[in-house]
Amino acid sequence: VALLESMYHAAGYSVGSYTSPHLIRFNERIKLNQIPLTDNELIQAFEAIEAAGGLTQLTYFEMTTLAALWHFKRCSLDVLILEVGLGGRLDATNIIDSDLAIITTIDFDHEDYLGHTLEAIGYEKAGILRKKTPCIYADKKPPLSIIKQAALLDAPLLIHGQDYTYQTVGDLFYLYYKGQTAVFPKAPFHSNSLAAALIATLCLKKILPLNEMQLVTGINNTVLAGRLQWLKTPIKTLVDVAHNPQSAQYLAEYLAATHVKGKMHAIFSALADKDINGLISPLKDHVDYWYPALLNTKRAANKEQLLMSLACHDIKTKLCYNTPVLAYQAACHDIAPDDLIVVYGSFFTVSAIISFLMPVKEGYN
Repeated sequence: VALLESMYHAAGYSVGSYTSPHLIRFNERIKLNQIPLTDNELIQAFEAIEAAGGLTQLTYFEMTTLAALWHFKRCSLDVLILEVGLGGRLDATNIIDSDLAIITTIDFDHEDYLGHTLEAIGYEKAGILRKKTPCIYADKKPPLSIIKQAALLDAPLLIHGQDYTYQTVGDLFYLYYKGQTAVFPKAPFHSNSLAAALIATLCLKKILPLNEMQLVTGINNTVLAGRLQWLKTPIKTLVDVAHNPQSAQYLAEYLAATHVKGKMHAIFSALADKDINGLISPLKDHVDYWYPALLNTKRAANKEQLLMSLACHDIKTKLCYNTPVLAYQAACHDIAPDDLIVVYGSFFTVSAIISFLMPVKEGYN
């Protein structure tokens, strides 16, 4: 979403984007030309929906989605980018018929809602596909449920590794598609995401043309707070909202390529309904010192859950800090000049540290 938003904005298009969750302020969820809505704009949207809804009971996410769509409808938009909140088939964003769909990957998360097999999860994700409308699968080996749904709808399915490929060489990103090669700067995000965004612009080039310079500018200007973000602080600090095993693995791969000279200190916390063991496992061989912390939310994992999960990986720590900020301050006290502090495990964990260390306007742009 961030890459597409930046690319189309660089080309002068009017771009709306809707994402979740937010990192620091609720306003981040609804943006027009990369600028979050003001409080007054949000209030106006919520008042309009409440007046129209009468006695209809809406969920938090349904209300927010309608507010975004109500606001966007009043704007003269060229591009509207919607991030699907949960699954796809039953998600509130799925009331919109899109011109193109992207399924980034399939992995285990939210199993209580989406199912306990990759095929079941794939079926739910495939609910965003539309008849004769392109869909990009940004990972290799999609579940059969996605392939079947695409065939049923006669929706062209572009699969990473089959219909397009890429490679990175130094700071350059090579995209191979339909016998053509295009070269771009490498983005500081997972290459699967960059490839999918670029393929999306190619699929839509007849209605939303972009030239190479606009694409390059968009890539270079992409900002995504909380994802592999280096904070501008005296002590080297990297924050990442990785909150499922797959994203934790991406973070581990990034840290392995970073070649930290000193020790690594991890400020870690998670929600109780997440795979906490799966969050710890990818980083256990990279982190030297762990600082588990409690979160201020009803969904937070408790002290026993965090310490038990760490112990399962032979990580011995008896102390669990009451907040991520207290954990961060303890790490700062222990740190050596070449050491690195990594903050991860939840949006709540990263939000607490960014809010503590940086003014709001710097924290999330």
